Amino acid sequence: MPEALGQPSEELWDLEQLASAERLCDWMFDQFSPAVGETVAEVGAGIGTFTARLLAAGARHVLAVEPEPACAAELERRFGADERVEVVRETLPDSRSLAELEGRCDLVLCQNVLEHIEDDSAAAAAMARALHPGGTLAILVPAHPRLYGTLDRQYGHFRRYDRDRLRLVVSGTGLVLDELYAFNLLGIAGWWAKNRRPKASIDSGSLRAYETLLKAWRPLEDRIRPRWGLSLIAKARPAA
Repeated sequence: MPEALGQPSEELWDLEQLASAERLCDWMFDQFSPAVGETVAEVGAGIGTFTARLLAAGARHVLAVEPEPACAAELERRFGADERVEVVRETLPDSRSLAELEGRCDLVLCQNVLEHIEDDSAAAAAMARALHPGGTLAILVPAHPRLYGTLDRQYGHFRRYDRDRLRLVVSGTGLVLDELYAFNLLGIAGWWAKNRRPKASIDSGSLRAYETLLKAWRPLEDRIRPRWGLSLIAKARPAA
């Protein structure tokens, strides 16, 4: 719906639906929560679903980079009065605010964003430069190029990743890759089914069903770390 008529953008609606999947969001955040420190850059902050979790985990300064107007407006509504959060409507790799944090970040968090950026190598390099020597770059991207379909095109994805592509992007920053693993095997079937429809969408009913299954599935995946997943996660740090 047109924002000029006071209706939320489609992207905003989808992010609100995903935010309601609390088990999934908690699971995603738990992949990175040990690396949260005082200064965090969140690249592609969306509507603040993880910004709130970063603050709850102890972050004292969160740079929330979000170029999409409706999402940035929601971030400003939610966190505009919070002096710990700085919302900027910038894009990578040319974010001036991120460049100003060079060498200062404990964590740079980039979830479901790199696939939207044509020059993903330059974007990753910009994020890497923001880290201090003990900091962490944490990236989550959609996996399996063969899964690319309707939803990917609707969301403006340039690509889905395999391990070699993500490893190459991270190694090109000069960082040391500590972990690279698959995440969310449970989500593959649902994504594949929806991606084959001419008009795909993420609906609340599907998310409720997924959340119910995830309660039983998460302990299993946490224990066995399957080789396949809907996403890939990479964690990297500056070389000593």
